Amino acid sequence: MKIKTVLIAAVAAGAGYVLGTRAGRAKFEQLKARASDLAHSPQAQEAVAKVADLAKQNAGKLPDPLADAVTSVADSVQHKQ
Repeated sequence: MKIKTVLIAAVAAGAGYVLGTRAGRAKFEQLKARASDLAHSPQAQEAVAKVADLAKQNAGKLPDPLADAVTSVADSVQHKQ
């Protein structure tokens, strides 16, 4: 009797896992599409450009190695747009 209960619980858990992962995958794909749309929106691109420009303007206040790194990252972010 105890073995049947454990077996039924294991099968139910397995079925729940499979059904849950399918539903989870669909929700993940939906969220991924929304995030992509947001990242490629003109407003987001404009904000990225402003932040990169601001970072490059203020990089001169940092020590040289760090300023070079900040400028390099800001340039690479702007070129990915």
